[in-house]
Formats: sequence, structure tokens, C-alpha cells
Amino acid sequence: MTLTDALRTATHSLNTSSNVLSTVSRNITGVNNPDYVRRDPRVYSDTLFSSRVQVAREVNTSIFRASLSAGANLSRSGVIQAGVDQLTQLQGGEGFANTAASSLQQLKQSLELAAANPSNEMLLSQAVLGARGFAGTINHNYEGVLRLRQEADAAISDGVSRLTELLSRFEEANDTIVKAAAAGQDAFDSEDTRDTLIGEISELIGVSVLRRENNDMMLVASNGAVLFDRRPREVSFEPIPLYGPNTTGNAVLVDGVPIAGNNSLPIHSGSLVGQMELRDTILVQQQDQMDEIARAAIELFAETDQTGGGKPLLAGLFTWSGGPAVPASGVIEPGIALSLVVNPLVDPAAGGDVRLLRDGGINGDADYISNTGNAAGYADRLFELSMALDRQVSFDLQAGLGASLSLASFASGSLDSLQQYRQEISDKVAYQRDLASHIKETLQEDSGPNLDYEMAALLQVERAYQASAKVMNTVDKLLAQLLQAV
Repeated sequence: MTLTDALRTATHSLNTSSNVLSTVSRNITGVNNPDYVRRDPRVYSDTLFSSRVQVAREVNTSIFRASLSAGANLSRSGVIQAGVDQLTQLQGGEGFANTAASSLQQLKQSLELAAANPSNEMLLSQAVLGARGFAGTINHNYEGVLRLRQEADAAISDGVSRLTELLSRFEEANDTIVKAAAAGQDAFDSEDTRDTLIGEISELIGVSVLRRENNDMMLVASNGAVLFDRRPREVSFEPIPLYGPNTTGNAVLVDGVPIAGNNSLPIHSGSLVGQMELRDTILVQQQDQMDEIARAAIELFAETDQTGGGKPLLAGLFTWSGGPAVPASGVIEPGIALSLVVNPLVDPAAGGDVRLLRDGGINGDADYISNTGNAAGYADRLFELSMALDRQVSFDLQAGLGASLSLASFASGSLDSLQQYRQEISDKVAYQRDLASHIKETLQEDSGPNLDYEMAALLQVERAYQASAKVMNTVDKLLAQLLQAV
């Protein structure tokens, strides 16, 4: 090897070391960045005296997809858990002090006390006060459920706006990557950005990634709807500012086609899906159960024709917007929980006569009077009312708790089913959080920079640099001696 060849080799080696050093340095700066993917500098020999560095960015596709799926599932479950926790707080938190079940128990106790001393108008008033507390609890909780549905609807609207923004940013990054690939260049920073955006998009709505020529990407939702294909698809949603008992939430649309919500193909992951499940399923069932509790209370405490003449039931202790008629048995009456009130004709606070609770004939029809002798010690009707909560009654199966059981059992079952579901979703979130964290760590270990590894690579570069420097120093001395000899 001539001195010129040796000098050329050393020069190429220094250039190679410089390129590798630059890449390793970038890896070291990205050690604490979870979105940074390690750059792998690979040295290739072109000829006997020259070499080149090719930098590669490699992500384990299988782990990346698993990370997207785990994050999307956790996002959906986390949203539902937060909604169920809000529903629990609405009903008095862990103590459940503001539930229909607890209010019914208090009402039963006050009726039993009144029955023990029917001539005591104070005890009769306490019974009416207990009924007012029950009705107020139902009203409050039902209004809270409607508010939670409206909040879920607003969160969906915000999520769609966020999704639109992310898809727009994804387009910018993807275009940069495709153009660079077509020109034979790298765009690693843009690829990092694109992968981060995919993760954020999947947290909103679970997606699959399809890779194409020039490192182009296509995003497809789990139900097959295309969200991005060289350009973002139009994602739209029409929010509803105020929810009522019969309000049906709108679906999320992609290019005008529903992809999530009512009348759409199902998507199973992402926070948007969780909000829709809250809005359209979990909270709607709570509405149905509260409506059935209110309807059954009106039915059980209704007045009957005491003459046997077959007159229809009339609203008794409780009434509603359709009173004094009693709603049909076993059929949900949407919104009845909102209008449930203590009958003003028996409520002293509304100018009513509390003694009508004991005697009957609340609506002014003599055929419905139980205490025909007007006895102050008459307790039969009060005992009958106190036992009504344990009497079997028909419920709509749509409410999800059975067709025939007592009002007390139905109210307790509603609370129990909510708490059971709360525990199940809490356990699911804990599992999915651990799984997502584990997969994220695995992805980071596989694709992210490791400080120990990078420092070892840095030492290798340093040794190669020192060796090249020694060669150049030796060649310099030999050339100096050669020039002196000439």
C-alpha cells in the first residue's frame, strides 16, 4: 500500500467515524424521549480504500401494532371507567347515600312509623317528607344522567375536532416522508412524528396501518372505514347541546358515512367509542331503570276503587305529568322520572291534606276512600303502603333487571348492577394499563436508544478515530522524511 493509499484510507475512515458519531450523538439525546426511534449507523465498504455509512430506522412492526391496539383499548375503557365513577358520585359516592334504594328504605320506615300511630299528623307529614325525598332523589339522579350524556356528546365533538387536527398533521408528516423516499433521502424525524400521531389517533379511534410504496401509509379504522388515504377523509359529527329523555345521539361520520354511534358498523376501541358507549348504552340503561323505578312507585302507591266498581287506578302518594292517570304496567315511560312528584293534594308544603294519605280519596272521588268511617286510628292503608315496596310488580325487560320483582329489589338490583360493572371495568382498566405499559416498554427497549449501548458505540467510534489519526500522523511523518530525502 502506498502512502497515498494509506492517507486516502485514513481520510475515509475519519469521515465514516464522523458520520457514525453524529448518529450516535443523536441517539444519546433521544434516550429520554419515548417517541424517538433509534438510528442504526451501518458501515459498508465501497472499494478497497473507501467506506460509507447508511443510517437505518427500524421499528418492530408487530410490537408497534400491539402498542396501538393496547393504547386504544385502554383509552376506551378509561373513558367508560371515568363515566361510571361520575355516575357513582352522582348517587352519593361510595356511601350511596343518594340512591333510589336508600330513599325507598327511608320511605318505608316513615310509613311504618305513621302506621303505628295513624292519628299523629306529624308522623304522617314525616312520611310525606320521605316520599318527597325519594322523588327528589329520582329527579336529581335522572337530571344528572342526562347531563352526563350531554357531556359525553360534547366530548365526542371535541374528539372529532382533535381527530381532524391529527389527520391534518399526519398528512404533513406523511407527505414529507414520501417525498424524501422518492428522492432517496431519509426523513427520520418526520417518521418519529408520524408514529407519534398514529398513537394519538388510535387513542381516539382504533386504527390499522397499511404501508405502501415510498414509505407511504394508509390508516383504516377497525370496521374498515378509511381515515387516511393520501389525504385525510372528512370526519364530522353534529353535537346535541341539550339531552332529553328521548334524545338519540348522532353518529360520527367519515365522508358522510356513519362509522361510530347509532346505526353504524361497530368500532371496538378508542376514547370516541368509549364516550359513545357511555352516551348510548350505559347511561341510557340508567335512564330506563330510573324511569321504571318512578313508574312502579306511582303504580304501587296508586289508589284503587274501594267499591269494586272497576274504576281505573288513580295516582296516590306519587303523581307525574300524566296524572292522575297511572302509567301502563311493565312498560317504560321515558322521562317519567323527571316529572315524578309527591301528589300536591296530600303534601302539606303544597297546601294538601296529609290525612288523605291515611284515609284515601286523594283525588276527591269518594269511591277511592279507604277510611270510610273517618277514624283517626285507621292504619290499614298506611300498612298497605308500607308493604307495597315488597310487592311483586311487572317491569320492562328493556331495563335489564328482570320482568317481575319488587320495587325494593329492582332499585337494589339497579345499584348492584352498576357497582358490579364498575368493579369489572376497574379491573379491566388495571389490566389494560399494565399491558399497555409493558408493551410500550418492550417497544422502547426494542426500538428506542439504550444509553449503555450508545456509550459503547461511542467508544468504538473513538477508537476508530484514534486509529485513523495515528495512521495519518504516521503518513505525515513518512512524507516529511521523504521530502527531506529529496
